[in-house]
Amino acid sequence: MLDQELEVSVRARRNAYVVDPLLALSSPYGAQLVSRLSALADLTVTRTFWQAIDSSDYYRRDPLGFWPNALRERLPASTADDFNQAITLWEEERQRTDLSHCRLHWVIDNVSESSFPDGSRADLLERYESLHQALTSRSDPTDDATESAAYYGTIDSLALAAALGNACVLTLAPDLPQACLPLVCEHVGLSLERAPEGEAELVALEQRRLRELIVAAGCSSLLWGGLRIAVVHPLLYGDLLLRGDADTLDSGDRLALEHRFDYVEPPPAALAIGDPWRAARHFWHVL
Repeated sequence: MLDQELEVSVRARRNAYVVDPLLALSSPYGAQLVSRLSALADLTVTRTFWQAIDSSDYYRRDPLGFWPNALRERLPASTADDFNQAITLWEEERQRTDLSHCRLHWVIDNVSESSFPDGSRADLLERYESLHQALTSRSDPTDDATESAAYYGTIDSLALAAALGNACVLTLAPDLPQACLPLVCEHVGLSLERAPEGEAELVALEQRRLRELIVAAGCSSLLWGGLRIAVVHPLLYGDLLLRGDADTLDSGDRLALEHRFDYVEPPPAALAIGDPWRAARHFWHVL
């Protein structure tokens, strides 16, 4: 009998995160964290992230222009220098490696120019655009905050995490003066809640797993140096039954909506009619 070799390869599912441009661009610590962590987790960045780097000359002249006017007066004195250092680090990273080898994923205007994590749904770009449009429509276009990259990047991040379904957002802790998440949620009418106190064990488990990734990536010193990260989980239900549009759904989508309080991802049809953000909640905790 011939000896047979059986090789079994088991690939554990990687943690999936959407990176808020604020985390990646507001300080050199955030830039280093995202760059190193991308080797160990599926990190997806937004269109706003690349647009900011492409506009580096503009932001070097006015670094605080990255933030909404409402936040600029309270920003720390080091904000401009920190932002410029982060932009420089990303420009150097892009010069060293082409986009196909930068280990980040991204979603932009078309499928061919995007880089999706393994196992992403075929309709990811369509879902993202629908969710993004629905969320943007909640903003007041006359408010100057909507013209800032930090504000728009946060909207980008929330829509992308919801479209991916299995991802949460990595961002700055909401109580930091540089953070834009509370302002965005207030402006577009989204619920922003701390993780429930009764789920302390679940939060601790998630914190431990992310900390293990950070340690493995050699990033512990970044946290010790003062980088404060928040993890944000989107929870969406859709709005079809409340609007009386459920007659347009097939039986599978109808069943999902009838049990919508046990169903955390709106079916594709829910993105075309109704407001998928109407009953949305966002839970967060600090790492």
